[in-house]
Amino acid sequence: MEFNNPEDKHGIRLANTVAFSMDNVFVPKENLVGEKEGMGLIQAQAVFGATRVMVAAFGLGCGWAALGRAVSYSQGRIQGGGPLSEKQGYTHKLIVPHAVRLEASRAYIEDVAARLDEAGHGLQTEGAIAKWSATEAGNAAAEASIQAMGGYGYVHEMEVEKIKRDVRITQIYEGTNEILEITISRDRWQQHLKSRGQYYIDLAEEMEELHSRDPEVGALASAYALKALGNIFEECRLQKLTRNQHVQMRLGELASWGETAMVFSRKAASEKYSRAVKFDRETWRSMARSYARDATLRIAHDGIKLIMGYGEGDPAALRARVFMDEIMKEQKGQKEDRDLIAQKLKDVFKMT
Repeated sequence: MEFNNPEDKHGIRLANTVAFSMDNVFVPKENLVGEKEGMGLIQAQAVFGATRVMVAAFGLGCGWAALGRAVSYSQGRIQGGGPLSEKQGYTHKLIVPHAVRLEASRAYIEDVAARLDEAGHGLQTEGAIAKWSATEAGNAAAEASIQAMGGYGYVHEMEVEKIKRDVRITQIYEGTNEILEITISRDRWQQHLKSRGQYYIDLAEEMEELHSRDPEVGALASAYALKALGNIFEECRLQKLTRNQHVQMRLGELASWGETAMVFSRKAASEKYSRAVKFDRETWRSMARSYARDATLRIAHDGIKLIMGYGEGDPAALRARVFMDEIMKEQKGQKEDRDLIAQKLKDVFKMT
C-alpha cells in the first residue's frame, strides 16, 4: 500500500484527503462491503436521495452563514449618509435575491427529507434537485456576501471568503451539479413522455387550485412556470432537441427552478413552518412570491433562448407558448416584497 502527499485543497482544508494505491491486496469474502460483488453502484444510487439532501443542507448552511454576516455588517457600514442596509441598490442586488433563493432551497430540502423519512429510500431525482438548488444558491450567496462586505469580505478573519472556499465543494462532490442536471432532465423527460406531456401540466393545475385558496404565496406564478416548463419540454420533443447534451442539462436546471418554486409556494401556504425557518409568516410568504416570480421568468426566457438557439421557431409564437405576457404581469409587486424582506432581514440578523 502506497500513500501520496496530502492534497492542498481550495477549501475544506481541515478535511485531510490523500490518494493511496493498493497492489496485490487480498480481501476475504466475509469482508466484502455490500455483501454481493458488483452491486456497489446500484447500492450507492439507492441512497443518493438521502445523501444529496445532506449535501444540500451543507450548501444551505454555508450560504446563510455568509449572508447573515453580510446583513449584520451592512447595518453598521455607513455610506452616503446612511447604512448600506438602507440602500435599495445594495439590498436588492446583493442580499435579498440570495436570501429568497436560500429559503426556497430550505423549503425543498425539508419537503424531500420528510418524504424520505416516510419512504426510507428512493427520491433520487428529488435529492438531485435539492442538492442542485441549495448548493447553487449557497455558492452564489457566499460570492455575493464577499462583494457586499467590500474589502472586508476579502479578509480572512471576516470568514466569508473562507465560507466561499468551503461551499464550493458542495457543487462537486456527491455528484457534480452538471451530472445532476442530466439526472434531473433524464427522469423528468421520461415523466413527460409517459404522461404524454401532462406531467408538468398536472402539477400546474395543483398550483392553480392552491392559488384559488391562497393567492398570496406565488402559486399562480409557479403554475405559469410549470406550464411553460411542460411546453418547453414538448417543443424539445417535437424538434428532437434533446439530442444535444447541453439542452438536456439546461432542461434539468429549468426543472429544478420550477419544482422548487412549486414546493416553496406549497410550504408557504401551510399553517405551521419548521423550527428552522427564522422568518415570520408574512416574510416567508413574501419570499415564496418573490422566488416564484424569478423562477417563472427564468424558465420562460431561458426556454425560448434554448429553443431558438438549438432549434427553430417563431419568437412571438414561443412567447405565447411559455405565457410570457402573463408571466410579466406576475412580476408586479416584486419591489414591495423585496423591500419588506430587506427590512425583515435586519431583524433576524442584527448588527453585533
